[in-house]
Amino acid sequence: MNDNTVNKNRGVGYITGGAFSEGLTFKLDRHIPTENVRIGDFVVVEGKNEDFLCEVDDIRLKTTTDEVFFEPIEEKDELERLAVSSFVYSEVSIFPYVTFSKTDSKTFSRSVKTLPSHFSLVRKANDEDLRRLIPEENAFYIGTPLTTNAPVYIDLTKLSMRNAGLFGITGSGKSFLARMLFAGLIKKRISTLLIFDMHNEHGKSIIDEQNNMLVSLAGLFPSEVKIYDVDSSNKDAANFIVIPYMYIEPEDLELVSDLLDFSPKSLETLEIVALKKKDYMHFLIEAYPALGSEERDRVIEELNVNLESLNALSRHLQKLKRLAFLKDSEETSSIDSIMKDLSHGVSVVVQFSGAYKDDKLVYYLVSNILTRRIYEKFSNFHEEDKNPKRITIAVEEAHKFLSRQYQMKNVFGKIAREMRKFNVTLFIIDQRPSEIDPEVLSQIGTRLVMELKDEHDIEAVFQGASHSKRLMKLLSTLEQGQALVFGYAVPLPLPVNVRKYDRNFIEEIRTLKNNTNPIEDIY
Repeated sequence: MNDNTVNKNRGVGYITGGAFSEGLTFKLDRHIPTENVRIGDFVVVEGKNEDFLCEVDDIRLKTTTDEVFFEPIEEKDELERLAVSSFVYSEVSIFPYVTFSKTDSKTFSRSVKTLPSHFSLVRKANDEDLRRLIPEENAFYIGTPLTTNAPVYIDLTKLSMRNAGLFGITGSGKSFLARMLFAGLIKKRISTLLIFDMHNEHGKSIIDEQNNMLVSLAGLFPSEVKIYDVDSSNKDAANFIVIPYMYIEPEDLELVSDLLDFSPKSLETLEIVALKKKDYMHFLIEAYPALGSEERDRVIEELNVNLESLNALSRHLQKLKRLAFLKDSEETSSIDSIMKDLSHGVSVVVQFSGAYKDDKLVYYLVSNILTRRIYEKFSNFHEEDKNPKRITIAVEEAHKFLSRQYQMKNVFGKIAREMRKFNVTLFIIDQRPSEIDPEVLSQIGTRLVMELKDEHDIEAVFQGASHSKRLMKLLSTLEQGQALVFGYAVPLPLPVNVRKYDRNFIEEIRTLKNNTNPIEDIY
């Protein structure tokens, strides 16, 4: 709502009706053009006992008589404008999400249990109203409302306490928003991050929309973020991924079975060989191809498997030999180093550069192996273990790991369902939420939704959400660089212009890193 057209003393209108299940309506002040009101604007209704923070839900043009359409009046001067306002007016639907106490400026309720009376004043929400929504010690500035410059905050502690999802089409701005949130989590030491950086967007440096070079997480936090790369030729990384064959489990290969051209029979054979051969990866990739026909016959008899199936399985697994980070040895694994870093509060970015950039086989395989080790370690904590480190695992292309086909078996599905109690959560980044299993979507506490086009994707992100139809209407008004945030980390749905990850943000983070004043550190 445009500040220039709002008389802050008089407000923007007064309540004319409403219902608890449907929301409220108010008559817009005749001095305010209808075009200056937008879906998703924040307003406050001043009740007698408490104030109601609401969002604009709908706008309607109304008349007191149909006769006005027979000879429309032109608004040439104030007298004619006054005459027009006697016949036509604008009615705005709003929905109350939060109530503020009139006696205690620090308290509010997310549970609205009543409605204000007729003729209650409606005013534009101000900075103070929005600042009351998030406790100061947890607040992180992520942007502004769609039509004002008031800062909007998210509760980073609550964001990391449950699974979160960031959804939007390619080019909608997901990476910049994710990077900003990651910087906040690291700076405030709320969570240690394991980021699987498929497109190399969170490491040392990035290019912004104006082709400016900007430092990213490792540049901002050189002592708190380590980069591991799967490509040992990358000079930007000091640490590299090394995975011995012995760390690979059948479930890791099942996740990439389509990329390895496995048949259902191949998967069955894999399970049998893994049960009977301790070093089954070495056997299938190195030892079995070197056997003669008689030796192969003895192996078939020993394992009780089909010859053609075993031959096909071994042949398909030869594709893994091009992955130089996989080692047929028991040398020290980088997985152990990563686990140690995470346990000591050092965030880790796993990059996929060089020959492995955008390589889905490599991305899915490495991500699943590493995440499974985290699951195994943290799920063994007992109730008496005090304050285990909070770990947030950020994964792109999440629909592959969390699809209906795989989520029940693989480790990402287990973490989504089980690991919150052990302080391990997922931060899902995806452009196809409709391909994520509905059970997993129901476990997402906070959703950050940017531009989406596909109907099925839009329906999926609002699955199980309160007031889903209202949220869909809000989403339909968003443009590039804007997001709808709702769920556990915010007290009401927040449509925001996402602040930019730019030089100003970077300097702000650097300035605040050594600031010990908790109030200044946030605002």
